[in-house]
Order: sequence, then structure tokens, then C-alpha cells
Amino acid sequence: MPPITLLISDDEPLAVSRLAELVLRMDDVTLVGEASDGQETLELIETLNPDVVLLDIEMPILDGFDVIEHLSASLDESAGPMPLVIFITAYPQFAVRAFETGALDFIPKPVRYTRLVEAIDRARSAYADREARQRLALLGQTLDQLRQERSRVVDDDHYLWVPRHGEVVRVDCDSIDWIKAEGEYVRLYCDQTSYLYRQMIGDFVAGNDTIGFLRVHRSAAVNVARIVAIKRSSNGGRVLRLSTGDEVAVGRKYAKDVMAIISPDIE
Repeated sequence: MPPITLLISDDEPLAVSRLAELVLRMDDVTLVGEASDGQETLELIETLNPDVVLLDIEMPILDGFDVIEHLSASLDESAGPMPLVIFITAYPQFAVRAFETGALDFIPKPVRYTRLVEAIDRARSAYADREARQRLALLGQTLDQLRQERSRVVDDDHYLWVPRHGEVVRVDCDSIDWIKAEGEYVRLYCDQTSYLYRQMIGDFVAGNDTIGFLRVHRSAAVNVARIVAIKRSSNGGRVLRLSTGDEVAVGRKYAKDVMAIISPDIE
């Protein structure tokens, strides 16, 4: 079989870069495109005809499920090939519960190379058996179930299990004051304690937006409820003071969003 052609669809640039890096390590997979939203994903599927789409569930305007809805609606009208879908999700519990719904696979973020290889191997076997159209049809029939499951997981899951000192501890997301990027990890600051959690900061913020995290710097995000003051730094930038006493610098490109949250009338 010729190399698998693959399209990446994710609205987080860091996540796209990470996935592209992993895909390019595979000799028998060709990355044909990258999409940053659902509409662009549909357009690239039509023009590039990828064998596989790595599809992020959480995207603005058209999310991953909306993309599936559009594709499944066109099944009867199109006699051409349809892609296999590998969902990428920040909610591993959702991936486990919703696995048998027509998607080829559900991979939790952050995506590991060995896990992606496993999914691509499944794609190769599925194409050999010509399963793509059947799987897409099944996905279209189970979208309501998937959306309900996602809502339930997002609403109920407000904690993380984090390794620390030889054990795994539960950290309530509401207790996190702010986070700092440390490579492929984030440092979670909770009052006087911090935890190192393996997830890139962009993925963490996107996956926990219901908690109220605001990206204020390329390497930092804060729990909006903890902000008590903002001031100018000695170099003219802005610094947030949190209820814990911590101070977090605001990056220049994030200043407008920060001020819009705190007070739209202050420049």
C-alpha cells in the first residue's frame, strides 16, 4: 500500500506543530495539510482527499463533531473516498467511553508517538478492509451520543490526577491559581503547593476553559477569579497580582485580552 496521506486539524498552533513533528517521523505517512478550524478542515478534505484526519474535538465555530456531521451528510452524494477519523481530545475519559462510535481511534492529549503509530497502523488495516465509509456513516449516526458524552465529561470532570513524590494525587482544577509552561509540561500553582503536569500549556488552557483560565503570556495562564490587581512594571509592561500574592507578567500580545477581561474602559 502507498503511504497513508494525513491531514491535521487543530486550532492550537503548538498542538499542530507537535502532531506534525510526530507524523514526519513516520516513513510511511505523508502529511498533506494542516487546518486550524472546522471549515478549513472540510475544504482541505475536499481538495486533498486525505486517507486519515487527525481531528481535534474542541475547535471554534465548527468543532470536530460538526465536521463529522458535514462529512456524513455528504456520504450519499459522494462516490469518492472518505477519510478515516482519528479524534484528538483533551479528555481521556471521553476517549475511553466513546471509542466504539465509528471513529477509528480517540487519542488523548498530549499525543504520544507510540500511541499515534498504533492509530496509524489501525488506519492501514481499516483501509485494506475498505472501512472508511462505513465508519463515517456510523459516526454520523452517533453524533448526539458523542456530544452528550462530551458535555457530561466537561461538566463533571474538574480534577486532574498528577504524579508527585512517588504517588498520584488528585488536584481540583478550581484550586489552581495559575500555571506556567515548562516545555511539554505545565507547573500548576495551588496556594503554597505546585505540581508538574504533562501537558502543553495551550492544550491545558483549551481543555479547561470552563474553569476560567486566561492565557496572559506565552508561558503563563491565570485563573481569572484569582486576579485582584494589575499594575505597570518598571519596563512599562503589565503585571497581574493574584489573591495568593503571586505576580504574573502579561505578555505584550496578550495585554489587550487581559484588559478586556479586567476592565474594557482602561487603556
